[in-house]
Amino acid sequence: MSIMIIGLTGGIASGKSTVSKYLAEKGFKVYDADKIAKDISEKKSVQEEIISTFGNKILDKNGNVDRKKLKEIVFENKDKLKKLNGIIHPKVIDFYKELKEKNTDEVIIFDVPLLFESGLDKFCDKILVVISDYEIQLNRIVERDKIDRELAAKIIKSQLSNEERIKKADVVIENNSNLKDLFEKVERFCETI
Repeated sequence: MSIMIIGLTGGIASGKSTVSKYLAEKGFKVYDADKIAKDISEKKSVQEEIISTFGNKILDKNGNVDRKKLKEIVFENKDKLKKLNGIIHPKVIDFYKELKEKNTDEVIIFDVPLLFESGLDKFCDKILVVISDYEIQLNRIVERDKIDRELAAKIIKSQLSNEERIKKADVVIENNSNLKDLFEKVERFCETI
């Protein structure tokens, strides 16, 4: 059997990370793009590129990139978000290309919040999308990230809509209920692999 790559995606606070952890616990090899992007963004050369693009206003008192300040800047302005993604996404894509070439596992999961926006969907054999209703997403973000509703709404609006994700999905899991319900849906998905 050749390698099968499943792209796992969903909007912020949709439950995608919960599904990702569950799949990892079931023994699937899961690669988290957020963690990979964070690791990439902490490399000195990338930090320098981010600072030269956004200026010193994004630095903390120790001279490091303040991720919260950067987040506030890029979610206020789509052009700035595109600039940041232009720095990070090509490096994440290179990581996944190498991974696909080297990996010997039968099934691997690419956990990528911006799967379609980054173009990583082209490397996937199957796409699983996790969605939640807008109000549920909004409340989860405010609770989890301790940010105000206005910034949470801007983050949601900066991403693809659920409708756009659904059009490109092979499988859609709605996460508007509880964990038991979510995990039952994931189990049904696993039976199709």
